[in-house]
Amino acid sequence: MRIALIIVPCVALGILLAVMAAGVKKGTNIFKIPAVAWMITGVMVVAAIGIGIEKTEGSPVPEPAPRPSSAPLASGSFVWDDANALSAKTLRELDERNNRLWDRHSVTVAVVTCNNERDLEEYAYRQAEQMGLGGYDMIVALDIRGENYWLLLGSDVSRDFPYDCSEYAYEYLERDFDRGDYDEAVLDLTEALEDWYGAYYG
Repeated sequence: MRIALIIVPCVALGILLAVMAAGVKKGTNIFKIPAVAWMITGVMVVAAIGIGIEKTEGSPVPEPAPRPSSAPLASGSFVWDDANALSAKTLRELDERNNRLWDRHSVTVAVVTCNNERDLEEYAYRQAEQMGLGGYDMIVALDIRGENYWLLLGSDVSRDFPYDCSEYAYEYLERDFDRGDYDEAVLDLTEALEDWYGAYYG
């Protein structure tokens, strides 16, 4: 297409120049000849189209920005139930909550479960790092056999979170966790965190 738009005007221009040369020899005002006027108009139109297409094809198309590493994945990779303590329904609800959090605020509240970790805080850090969580994300870690839990905040959101993490986790987790209802425990805590993010971002 581009080659044709270059060749056609060149051929037409060559013919036009030949006619103009012949007209000059005869002493005729070639611009008063209708055929010549139409030929000039045609060359100008084709040239204008060619220039327009060249600009369009040459314009860079912006690439979509890459999604941050903490963008939720369809597989629900921010809920790692290694201890098999959560129901399929709870896993779905947590994934849906993370999708809402990401769509509204670009944040994630990850949930992980394990058994008998010596240092649950360090475990939560390692899991957050493997997930690629950012400074405004959070992670909830449940140690089922160790009967312990931990709420870990990203470095940025920790400056603005107005509560003590251990007390906050205790308030929403302790009763259900103590009864072995881990589903209700994590759903209550993550719901409270979702509400807090909503108030925080306004």
